[in-house]
Amino acid sequence: MTNFLVRCFVKDPENVKDPAVRSAYGKMAGICGIAANVLLFLGKLFAGVLSGAVSVIADAFNNLSDAASAVITLLGFKLAEAPPDDEHPFGHGRMEYLSGLILGVLILLAGFELGKSSVGKIFHPEATDASWLALGILIAAIAVKLWMAVFYKNIGTRIQSDTVLATGKDSRNDVLSTSFVLVAVLVEKFLGWKIDGYVGLLVTVLVLLTGISVMKESISPLLGQAPDPEMVEEIRKMVLSYDGVVGIHDLMVHNYGPGRVIISLHAEVPAHEDILKSHDVIDCIEADMMARFRAVACIHMDPVEVGNEAVDRLKVLTETVLGDIDERLSLHDFRVVFGETHTNVLFDVVIPFGYKDEATLKDEIQRRLRLTDPHLNVVCKLEHQYHG
Repeated sequence: MTNFLVRCFVKDPENVKDPAVRSAYGKMAGICGIAANVLLFLGKLFAGVLSGAVSVIADAFNNLSDAASAVITLLGFKLAEAPPDDEHPFGHGRMEYLSGLILGVLILLAGFELGKSSVGKIFHPEATDASWLALGILIAAIAVKLWMAVFYKNIGTRIQSDTVLATGKDSRNDVLSTSFVLVAVLVEKFLGWKIDGYVGLLVTVLVLLTGISVMKESISPLLGQAPDPEMVEEIRKMVLSYDGVVGIHDLMVHNYGPGRVIISLHAEVPAHEDILKSHDVIDCIEADMMARFRAVACIHMDPVEVGNEAVDRLKVLTETVLGDIDERLSLHDFRVVFGETHTNVLFDVVIPFGYKDEATLKDEIQRRLRLTDPHLNVVCKLEHQYHG
């Protein structure tokens, strides 16, 4: 069924890195969600009115909120398609994350309303009378939501969309919540136990937890989360595969929405190489990176001393000192300026976020290096690693 829908809605479905293809997938997921949830709402509402079970009616309105969420998802993908403009030169891709955030808020609101109804039913229980038709509707609803959970997970994984994956989680929870509702109706029908309100409260907890999870997953990329480690490693290997590049640092991946990425980094090249030759290598890397990652690439060229025994010895010494202080520390941009009275050693030190000894680290590095050679003048800069 999923593959049939993909063939109907998506052209070139394998090219998922293309923003237009991702948008087509997102629109398809939104339209399917709207149609299925409206039908489920009408069916469950009919079953709830027939039986008088508040948990069934509450579950119906949960599906109505799911339909509204699907509208938000559809709108988010549509707005994310908008081209760059003067006010938003990097495009509108983050609208997809905003739609996920709104989706989380809607799920929370639905959970609060469901909780109010359930608490009222606990304190004022009412008898329900579920017909076999109502029970059949609930069983059919469970089957539909189970398919939707698998459908959304499939599509969300294909296009790596947190919004669509979140909708899949919501559908999975709907399977559980409707199953609980069905159990409550059956228990009252055959045993006479009025557990409708308690089951509704259990469903409320599931809904609220889902809403919180969806909001967290949407807020993180909006705040600027670290890039995928696999992508970082792929970029590193790609850059270092070029002849004439001996190191890479200060890698940053700026996310302006799925499929809209800016990659910046510093590539170290031998200082003795012809600058025009090195610059041509950097241009080639930028072009290949744009093609592979569909990203804007900006690479700064750093000339470094290669093959100088005196410089290499000092670099190894400095790396040893850093390792003795904390094995998590690393360095780059290592330069040495030899003089008659002293030697300037300049480098950048990469430290973890929240490093507890940051205030005294520079002095400690300088102290330890000067113990090995009092003529060393150490100039180091502390910075963080931006790719996790």
